Amino acid sequence: MRLATDSREQAPLVFPVVAEIEQITMGLAVGDYTAFHGEQQDTTVCERKSLSDLFTSFTGNYDAERNKILKAKELGLTYILAIEASFSEVLKGHSYWKQGEVHESKKSGLAMIRQLMTLQRKYGIQVWFCQSRKEMAIMIQEYFLAQERVKE
Repeated sequence: MRLATDSREQAPLVFPVVAEIEQITMGLAVGDYTAFHGEQQDTTVCERKSLSDLFTSFTGNYDAERNKILKAKELGLTYILAIEASFSEVLKGHSYWKQGEVHESKKSGLAMIRQLMTLQRKYGIQVWFCQSRKEMAIMIQEYFLAQERVKE
């Protein structure tokens, strides 16, 4: 199996080294991660979001994020939104430093959770809440490895 990272990914995950996996970087049509089983691309793509990126993307850039989901759907791909934060951390909301002061995101944590749940129901995406980048890397890798076991 080849585990592919999009060439535009700004903070790529570090995946555990596993003998049966070749890690590659390439331009992906949508998402940050996918896999290839032989020459066949997996039917799933993963989009990674840090907590700050989640609040920025789904507040000020919602149309662009929705278009990624719709593009994956058009391509017949399952879309996983993998978030580098627990459900509880997202629910607390997001604060950030700007010009020496702490600011709160325009969107509350509850509003973000509601938006994510609505996206799941409306577009059939999966939302993964991950405690750390390491946990996320293992989840993504094991998800794609499971396809190797299923097709045997």
